[in-house]
Amino acid sequence: MSEQNKVLKWVVTILSVAYAAFHLYTAAYGTFIAQLQRPLHLAFAVVIGFLVYPASKGKKIGWFDMLLAAAGAFALGYLVVNYEPISLRQTLVTPMSTLDVVVGAIVIVLLLELTRRAVGGVMTLVAAVFLVFIVAGPYLPDIIAHRGFSWVDLLDYQVFGLDGVFSIPMSISATYIVLFIILGTFMEYTGTGDVIMDIGKAVAGRYRGGPAKVAVVSSALFGSISGSAAANVYATGTFTIPMMKRIGYSSAFSGAVEAVASTGGQIMPPVMGAAAFLMAELLGVPYMHIVKTALIPAILYYAALFIALDFEAARLGLKGMDRKELPSMKDILPRLYLLVPLILLVVILVRGYTPFRAAFIAIIATFVLSFVRKDTRFTLASFVDALVVSAKRTVMIAAACGAAGIVIGSITMTGMGLSLSSLIISLSGGNTVAALLLVMVSSIIMGMGTPTTVAYIVVSTLAVPIMRDLGFPTIASHMFVFYFAVLSMITPPVALAAYAAGDIAKEDSMKVGFTAMRIGAIVFTIPFVFLSDPPLLMQGSAGAIAFRLGMTLLSAVAFAGAATGWLGRSLNWFARLVLLAAFVLIIAPDVLTSVVGIALLAGVWALRDRLAVRKGAAA
Repeated sequence: MSEQNKVLKWVVTILSVAYAAFHLYTAAYGTFIAQLQRPLHLAFAVVIGFLVYPASKGKKIGWFDMLLAAAGAFALGYLVVNYEPISLRQTLVTPMSTLDVVVGAIVIVLLLELTRRAVGGVMTLVAAVFLVFIVAGPYLPDIIAHRGFSWVDLLDYQVFGLDGVFSIPMSISATYIVLFIILGTFMEYTGTGDVIMDIGKAVAGRYRGGPAKVAVVSSALFGSISGSAAANVYATGTFTIPMMKRIGYSSAFSGAVEAVASTGGQIMPPVMGAAAFLMAELLGVPYMHIVKTALIPAILYYAALFIALDFEAARLGLKGMDRKELPSMKDILPRLYLLVPLILLVVILVRGYTPFRAAFIAIIATFVLSFVRKDTRFTLASFVDALVVSAKRTVMIAAACGAAGIVIGSITMTGMGLSLSSLIISLSGGNTVAALLLVMVSSIIMGMGTPTTVAYIVVSTLAVPIMRDLGFPTIASHMFVFYFAVLSMITPPVALAAYAAGDIAKEDSMKVGFTAMRIGAIVFTIPFVFLSDPPLLMQGSAGAIAFRLGMTLLSAVAFAGAATGWLGRSLNWFARLVLLAAFVLIIAPDVLTSVVGIALLAGVWALRDRLAVRKGAAA
């Protein structure tokens, strides 16, 4: 390693440790005023980001990257040092000095470039388009036109207030998300992910199509604390994908199973890719209310996937994992203490403490418990390394949240939300189903290429007002757009989870993405169901909730049978059409139609021998 690289590594290490220490300190003793906490958080991210993310893949960090890091330190340092006068000024009212304008321009340009490097071109392009939208208002079509603002007004609103770059997304990044990133990294270093994987093997590995079911179980557990579907794929897929290929699944199918399973982790309580905390903040409701609302849709997601994979394995005649590959309880029990921080996290949240405090206590517990066994113990080197990895992961989220803040600031500054709502309703011709389909497509597109939390921020800002105009309840609307923003992870052309799975499976990512959409087809229907079926969001009596949960699970059986062509036998096309009809009828929120659908499902089951594919015919 050259002398320059050694110095650079030391600088990144020192900055990363300081970054983590700053957030752990504010978690313990309370956060600073927003005008100080958020710019300081972004300042660390920008400086570290330009020292670890090169301008393009394969390039090394050079003098130009260091110059950008220095420019970031200057511009954001200016905001940090002058946080008091900045907190007293009024955006678009208080005049800006020449230095203010220069600082604002540097912050915007560096943020866009860092987002391009750390997050990707899609999010950067979206943010850039919204910036242009602010100044180009008078020249746009009437339906989205506005009076327009100057570039100076744009910089004032976006950088020197709390409605743009430093709005709610940056607030969440600078408080909750960074702590959960540190917690997840600490758990990774202590082997908690290995315990979760072994639990998945022990629970599901022995059954037909075992590795696919292990992917479902382990991804649900690991994904609930992971902030990224792609990270979840790499954490669990490195084991499950090769195992699935070994027992007979194709490369594309193996990668697709892991992509769908890992994506579902982002809607699994208690953490939901950190979006649960943001949703609670935006809605002004207790965090546990969000967890309760999200629970049944998450159960349905994984139950539907599990059933479909079971039927597919039965149709293909696949076996479970070899007993030699399955961990014994004797191996798992001594390591279960590593799950205590997760249990502690949930207990603290249930007792009404903030996610901020709960995450901090769970981090401390993870660190202390690591010393129980020698093979999980933190050393000084591994502790510092974990902090460096946490900082690098935080850079991506901070940059994405800053870019999402640009989008939010553009919408609030120009009043675009009303224009978009009018456009969607106009295009749908007033038809609610057509409008919901447009919102679905918009949410998937806006969620592409961005982390879960950021995807939710963007789609909730743009799409929830439309849902409200259509007459849907606020929390159901948030869940609807959040669900589809998450599903963008498996929806080509920009499907991050499918990209990661394709990399591990050594298969074309687009092929993995389209296969994932086929495997997870039923999960695309779930948001439409809970939108018109309040008991699935835990609204209503216990009896109504239990009944609708049961009906939805039965509908998943019917859909899996129709999709795979198997229900105890390989079925012909007529039986599959009947099962598809049964799915539609059972899932409809009406007792009579549900009963008719169950009768059709039972009929196909009873007559499955007669409805089976004849020998020599295609399945």
